[in-house]
Amino acid sequence: MYFPYLRGKQFELIALRELVGLPLNPERIIPIIEPVKKNVSSLKTALKALSGAEIRVQLVVNAEHGELKGDSESIFTLIEELKDLGVTSIIPTYLIKTDRDSFFAQESIRQRGFSDSGYALVHLNKTNDIQSLSDFTKNTACLYNTIHINNLFGLKRKYDNRALLSDNFNKLTKNTDYIAIKEEVFSTDYLYFPDEGCIAFSDYQTIGSAYSEGGGPAYAVAIHLTYKLEGDEDIRIAHFVSKSNDDASDPARKYFEALEDLIQFVDEKNIPDTIALREFRRHYQQQSFSGLGVVKKLSIMHHIELIQGLIS
Repeated sequence: MYFPYLRGKQFELIALRELVGLPLNPERIIPIIEPVKKNVSSLKTALKALSGAEIRVQLVVNAEHGELKGDSESIFTLIEELKDLGVTSIIPTYLIKTDRDSFFAQESIRQRGFSDSGYALVHLNKTNDIQSLSDFTKNTACLYNTIHINNLFGLKRKYDNRALLSDNFNKLTKNTDYIAIKEEVFSTDYLYFPDEGCIAFSDYQTIGSAYSEGGGPAYAVAIHLTYKLEGDEDIRIAHFVSKSNDDASDPARKYFEALEDLIQFVDEKNIPDTIALREFRRHYQQQSFSGLGVVKKLSIMHHIELIQGLIS
């Protein structure tokens, strides 16, 4: 199984919604969504769409970033509202980074009945009470324990139903920095996660784990595209960067410069078609540009469709 880790930003949620008709396979894809916006209307729409396709979602209740940091009550309220609407595919999910997180999770899970109905944990760090939390998960309905790769060796013997979380995206300071790196290895997690005793793997797609609210105007536009060639085990990632990067003017022109290179690359490498690649081609043919958020959305969609096609 694959657990794509997404923040609840507009275009990340739209990416999931637009993949519903792929169709997303509920036996292969179970997203983790960390809500970051107080206005949860887009999140609610996405969750209902995913529920309609029988896609379960691990919804983080104690967000680490964004406007909902420290506001778990809003997420619990959303879960109850959706349950009243017949949406029962949400798995309450807790980020575990500190002892306080561990204590909060155990108390909350007991109080809200998740110990019977089911929940999930994402272990971002080791805590001092590993054994206590381990015992708790084994005596309650813990569906998944997603463990960051940095802690996998120390934690994998403590938890059942493990998933491997990796941050495979090489996040550079500026988009122009990718000019020197045309392509590079992204991951082989899809192939080797069972060797680590895991039932699933997770990543931050072509965004990376670093969180930001959004920057200013871009001097350069970069499109990041994952792909796998026949006969090669590695998933690789290619970076396509605009050429007119002296100032922040004309982002559409910058987009089409990067997009032209992407289309040429995809054709030369004979990369299999995806929903996102077809949309990229349409943009190029029609010279249409709807903003950089759409570029990120398509990159995410392509990656998730690629992974779904690789796992059994």
